[in-house]
Amino acid sequence: MRRALAYFLVAAAMGGISPAAERKSWNRIQYVGGTPPIKADSYDWDTTVTIRSNPDAMELSVAPSSVFGHPQTFRLKASQITGVVYGPGAWQQAADVPGVQLPAKPHGLFGLLNRRYMLISKLYTFVAILYDGDNGKPAAILLACESGARQDLRFSQAIAGLNGKQPVYAK
Repeated sequence: MRRALAYFLVAAAMGGISPAAERKSWNRIQYVGGTPPIKADSYDWDTTVTIRSNPDAMELSVAPSSVFGHPQTFRLKASQITGVVYGPGAWQQAADVPGVQLPAKPHGLFGLLNRRYMLISKLYTFVAILYDGDNGKPAAILLACESGARQDLRFSQAIAGLNGKQPVYAK
């Protein structure tokens, strides 16, 4: 009985390290807006982005805007992604794509104290994912993530690494 249990544990451990199960996931991200018709709350930071290596795909799971709703999931293939832009200028890059629905930028107190000001809260930066939609037209998704410990750079590099392109920093 012990030998069978030992074989089972070794097989389970070997199956857990297979490259087919490799994935990266981030869960402290805010869905700001974009081309897909996803409804999200502007104060909700429960969006999860998962990148799988086999098959090469990105999955965006947006938390529901109401308590009784279900998470909305959006999937992108690696071949659809045309570019990844991160930094303060990513908002403008996403807004330039026709059909994108973005809220007005937060200006804070009379434009003096906005969300990027250190005394109010943590620094946040934007990541724009530019891709070709199912109908062949250009589309975009705009996400906000914490800028601390350069999470935005690692996040954008992982998304851009799906199809071998480098992320672009925009001021």
